[in-house]
Amino acid sequence: MAAGVMGAARSVAFGMYPMKKLILAGAAVLTLASALRPATAADIPVPVYRPAPTVVIFSWTGFYIGAHGGGGWGRKETSTAPYTFAGALIAPAPATINVSGGLVGGQIGANYQVNSWVFGAEAQASWSNLKGSTTCIGTSTTAGVATPVSATCNVKVDALGTITGRVGWALDRLLFYGKGGVAWTNDHYNWNSATVLQPTLAANETRWGWMLGAGIEYAFLDSWSGKIEYNYMDLGTRSPNFTSAGGLNSVPFNVRERISIVKLGINYRFGYTTVAVRY
Repeated sequence: MAAGVMGAARSVAFGMYPMKKLILAGAAVLTLASALRPATAADIPVPVYRPAPTVVIFSWTGFYIGAHGGGGWGRKETSTAPYTFAGALIAPAPATINVSGGLVGGQIGANYQVNSWVFGAEAQASWSNLKGSTTCIGTSTTAGVATPVSATCNVKVDALGTITGRVGWALDRLLFYGKGGVAWTNDHYNWNSATVLQPTLAANETRWGWMLGAGIEYAFLDSWSGKIEYNYMDLGTRSPNFTSAGGLNSVPFNVRERISIVKLGINYRFGYTTVAVRY
């Protein structure tokens, strides 16, 4: 009986061997078919969407208004032809008067930015206290006798301003610029004579000239920026009439004027736009 059982087991084992080979062969065929079949949409990996980084580019385009303060220095060179006073010939010598002092004022303007270039226009006006004085000397000649005379010559620039175009190069919130245009000043003169041999004279004038300047401005907030600026103003040579009390004497003095100004300022911009760019 044992022999019968063993025989039956062998028959089963030999019968399963071909079946095992068939199963392995079938699995191999399925694997190959799966590898060779065309890919379907379900087999393609789906990318995960991530938004591109956003970069905010600052723009200088817009209108602005602001205030400034600072100081200045300059020079007035005066001369005149001899004139007659009380029967004497007065011959003042040329004089140079240096002025210096502080100023405070405001500005208004507009910018337009193209790439890194910034183009604009600006008007500034300042109350100033640029003063100076010197001793003016000369001679008073009567009947061929020359007598030295002198006067204390005082000058004050009490207002000044500019109307300019601007062009600059922006590095995001940092702006380097140059400017040029017209300049004006309001000047007072007072020649206080030390003797009765010549008159005390006074004059007031508003004069125009040209200016060049340069500056650096930084936007520390989207709407606010601060600046430092230098202006050179050349007011040329003019000949205002210096008059005595009561207008009894009127003497045209030639006055050559040049002024340098350094300003610290702050601007508030409105109507500006910032540009958001995705890369």
